Amino acid sequence: MRVRTKIICTIGPAVASLEKMLELIDAGMNVARLNFSHGSHEDHQKSIDNLKKAREIKGVPLAIMLDNKGPEVRVGQMPPEGILVKPGDRILISKKPCMGDNNQFSVTPPHIVHELLVGQEVLIDDGYIESKVVEKLADGAVIEIANEGRISTQKGINIPHANLSLPSLTEQDIDDIRFGCKNDIDILAASFVRTADDILVIKRLLLELGSADTLVIAKIESALGVKNFDSILQVADGIMVARGDLGVEVPLNTVPKLQKMMIKKCYSSAKICVTATQMLESMIHNPRPTRAEVSDVANAIYDSTSAVMLSGETAVGKYPIECCRLMRGVIKEAEADFDYQAFFYRDLGHQFNDISSSVALAGVKTSYSAQAVALFTFTSTGYTARVMARFRPQMPIIALTSNAKSYQQLSISWGVVPALTKETKNVSDAFIHASCFAISHKVARYGDLVVVTAGSSFGISGTTNTMIVRHIGDVLVRGKPGLGHQVFAKIVTLLADGQSTNGYIAVTSRCDEDTLKLLEGAAGIILQNGSDDIHAEQQMRAFAKKRAIPFITRADGAMSLLNDGDAVTLDPVRGLVFKGPIPSDDEILRLVCPTS
Repeated sequence: MRVRTKIICTIGPAVASLEKMLELIDAGMNVARLNFSHGSHEDHQKSIDNLKKAREIKGVPLAIMLDNKGPEVRVGQMPPEGILVKPGDRILISKKPCMGDNNQFSVTPPHIVHELLVGQEVLIDDGYIESKVVEKLADGAVIEIANEGRISTQKGINIPHANLSLPSLTEQDIDDIRFGCKNDIDILAASFVRTADDILVIKRLLLELGSADTLVIAKIESALGVKNFDSILQVADGIMVARGDLGVEVPLNTVPKLQKMMIKKCYSSAKICVTATQMLESMIHNPRPTRAEVSDVANAIYDSTSAVMLSGETAVGKYPIECCRLMRGVIKEAEADFDYQAFFYRDLGHQFNDISSSVALAGVKTSYSAQAVALFTFTSTGYTARVMARFRPQMPIIALTSNAKSYQQLSISWGVVPALTKETKNVSDAFIHASCFAISHKVARYGDLVVVTAGSSFGISGTTNTMIVRHIGDVLVRGKPGLGHQVFAKIVTLLADGQSTNGYIAVTSRCDEDTLKLLEGAAGIILQNGSDDIHAEQQMRAFAKKRAIPFITRADGAMSLLNDGDAVTLDPVRGLVFKGPIPSDDEILRLVCPTS
């Protein structure tokens, strides 16, 4: 069973080998995250090369995400063992670089010391060490420690609610992003985004580097980022709820409601939302997670997050594969319990100004009423598929694209099953490609009903304006399922008395005594009746069941669509009439489907 919510795994020493990456893919990894706060370019190059090999070996889409270090404040150089601090200790944060001790330590970037104010909180190591500025001196700022802890090199520092003069990108960030673009990364997770301008700076850089098609996910990690969330969402391709630093920068008890707010605004805007940090943290060391962690993952699924992320759990943990597999199991259970139609109809009141969203809305609504098994969408940039995903449909979204980058990127989108194909020139060819993909991946069967969205100007981005309801294969008539086994025979329509039905599939709109006598030797029966004619259905069911004759009812239009002598297959279990014999999946893939 496919899960709809995607899994992001952070790559680190625990899973750096090709073999481990292949295992992660089998366990459910959809996106591989490279954390550039750690490791060298040489390390990341090896990981990228292995990831590309792994996705090629498995033949699956796998997006590669670069998570940049960002303009963060960190502790400077300290002794290898760090320093132990206790409540009441006073330490100078020096303006100048120095080797730290129990009297003073430096920070990077050093200029932020000038901006510290007396009374401000200074939180060290993800907030585990609390302190407050008590004095400003010529050579720095004095903080008083509130609780015991150990301060060591490169530990993060948070100064809640302070609007520090930090750049959108550091020189290291620019160098890292340049490296990522050379390696054709798919997604950039931008750290410590505070304003929409931060995203625009990054997108301009990507444009200059020839990688404007890279998706940019804004990591919300500060009170300022929360304050400017709406404007950030407008320009970013998605949001990451980075609960680690966010839980330090804002009151911890507000993080759950902020998470829910961000997820809802993301799917309402057809944007990606990633829920991250400490989701299965205990599995870094333990083979089983806590009950609270499992509930945390499940609740993110119930909130409809696009993806959930594993950090240290897979990067340095003892049980990376088991962790990913367990997360997939939690997702599977939560999604099985999710009420997709209630979610969809709750959002029906939304008014959309763009045609693509209106067509997607109609497509999902039609798929429910027609009981379609899948949604087919044809996309070059991935936008159409993401618009469809905003409605969280129960059926899979098969996103056919000839764009290799979009194919990889769509692996982060909720409910989307990306399919890569050669360039197609019209909807009919694309439909064949999508149908063959769906059959070969066991998403759909020959005869299944699907809803297709496409553009009248096929292949041109942003022109989706058409919805089509189609069967996969040559389905002539669709009715209400009856009883019996599949049967292949010729058609005879009962329009006159005395017609023989022996060995034929009989089509009739009547169910009187004389008609039933004629049906005694039929190989199958197709009854064209209205949904309100329950009596005829009951009569036909009793008659056919007693004689073990396969049948269907409510076969709308059968008398006019089927002609005497037509060779058809009647499938009473699915309520379908096919033209000719039903080919096997292997025959479909061999005879009908394109080779590439």
